[in-house]
Amino acid sequence: MATRFPKQPPPANQEAAVVDSLIRKLRPYDHSYGSAASTSATRPLARMRPIKSPMSTAAVWSCVGLGVLLGAALPQWPYEKACGWWLALYMAAVGIVVVAGIWGAHVSWRSRLGFAHVIAVCTIIWGLGLTAQEVLPRVGYAKVRLAWRCHDGGHAAESGATQLTALTGAGLAR
Repeated sequence: MATRFPKQPPPANQEAAVVDSLIRKLRPYDHSYGSAASTSATRPLARMRPIKSPMSTAAVWSCVGLGVLLGAALPQWPYEKACGWWLALYMAAVGIVVVAGIWGAHVSWRSRLGFAHVIAVCTIIWGLGLTAQEVLPRVGYAKVRLAWRCHDGGHAAESGATQLTALTGAGLAR
């Protein structure tokens, strides 16, 4: 009786040829797979690039600092912002604060500067708060109702509560 030996595994090149033929059937137009001789000359599927910051640390802090400075300066807005064109200009400046905060957050995120990113996100929140301070009374959310446009020839219209206080205060003074 003869002993049976298990079949010898096929050589590695033959297995590689079978795998390559199966891959070619799955991807008929992809020529990056092939025999061992042709794969060494093809480009790699993924390139590894070193991670580097897109901007210097000083440039990132400059971007974030500009947003913070503009956001800090807006509460001291020197012009009338109750209605009209000055209100539109103020709202545009507040929009610039939000955009500067988003820009600073993006740049600090890509540069991997965590504290700068936190400051930039706080700038965004500050800009949204300044927006809410002007928008909410004009859409009826707050107690005092304000107007977007000026109704008395370009000057800010006083609210009804202010007029009522002025009338009652004048009546009490007599």
